[in-house]
Amino acid sequence: MRRKSPARSHRADSSVFLMYQARKIFDPGTQTCGSVEAIISRYFISLALPFKNLVMKGKFTFRCACMAALLLTTTVAQAKIWRVNNNFGVRADFTQLNEAAINQQVNAGDTIYLEGSSTAYSGFNLYKRLVIIGPGYLLSGTTGNAGLQANPNSATITMYVDSLASGSVFMGLDLTANMHGGTDNIRFERCYLSIGQWTTGRIMSNLVINKCFIHSHRFTTYPTENLEVTNCIFETSVSYMAGMNSLYRNNIFFNAHLTISNAYISNNIFVGSNFTPTSCTIKYNLSSGNNLPAGNGNVNGVPAGSLFVGGSSRDGKHMLSATSPARGAGEPIEGITPDCGAYGTPDPYRLSGIPPIPTIYELTVPASVPSTSSVLPVIVSTRSNN
Repeated sequence: MRRKSPARSHRADSSVFLMYQARKIFDPGTQTCGSVEAIISRYFISLALPFKNLVMKGKFTFRCACMAALLLTTTVAQAKIWRVNNNFGVRADFTQLNEAAINQQVNAGDTIYLEGSSTAYSGFNLYKRLVIIGPGYLLSGTTGNAGLQANPNSATITMYVDSLASGSVFMGLDLTANMHGGTDNIRFERCYLSIGQWTTGRIMSNLVINKCFIHSHRFTTYPTENLEVTNCIFETSVSYMAGMNSLYRNNIFFNAHLTISNAYISNNIFVGSNFTPTSCTIKYNLSSGNNLPAGNGNVNGVPAGSLFVGGSSRDGKHMLSATSPARGAGEPIEGITPDCGAYGTPDPYRLSGIPPIPTIYELTVPASVPSTSSVLPVIVSTRSNN
């Protein structure tokens, strides 16, 4: 047997401090710096997303070329990465997502980084298979999670997803997605999500919703088969009686009414929520009410205050407390007993939907430099988010 190489000592969540001796990226007339985003975007792919080919003293190169491999192992080698940013003064490939989606140079299977902005991006119809990645959501404010991104803005977009876009992946977005009938193999991951269907008559298949914060769910009676919903937080009611062979596992339903049929439902937590199942398999769920069927590891009447850590963070407050009855209460799988809830698996819900790629969470740029200097020191703090 081959010996395994020793593990590197670098921790995945540790900070990497890089000093880039940036030359002539400030206004030579006033000797003042431009906006942080304008400065960084010249040298990095994005302020809040991966950057590549950062050279320090001609020796150190930080590369993020593995992005496609992390997300789409089946993507062809020719797939490209494109930037979309609608902030004034920021250089990007496109200013709107619809411009990128209809551009003939952007091919099916390409990846688009939709960068954070205080202004929502223009809505559009998607007719092409793409990977679209944003910076996450709930990144600031009293109910958000500060310090996860240097740019605290999310990427907000409304789109109509056509069947020609089957196979697309959406990640790290504040997204309103309206699904066309017959759209298959769509994956929503780590999104602040409002989802529904805008045409009827054709079945949607193999839809995956993973690690999302769902605040609107509008499938109602439209047919879907092989729907998989895992590690999500719901703050909206779900009424869905047309599903076939659906899976709801390790979710949290917070003050939400769930009416569902033909589903396998396990390891979920229901708090202040009504639950009306039809023809469902229901195992190892917890409820603060009395709406779960007896047996099969289901527990009713769990005190809501005993489940979570609480706090002001809209998604962080749903982490399990140290003594939560949801710990070790999940359905045993291959000898392992997981926790219930969105944070209860080895690959749990991710705070603020930060995508699984390196991000810049802190940036230090001086406001000005001496008139005799042509060097601007920039300190960038990054972390991986596997």
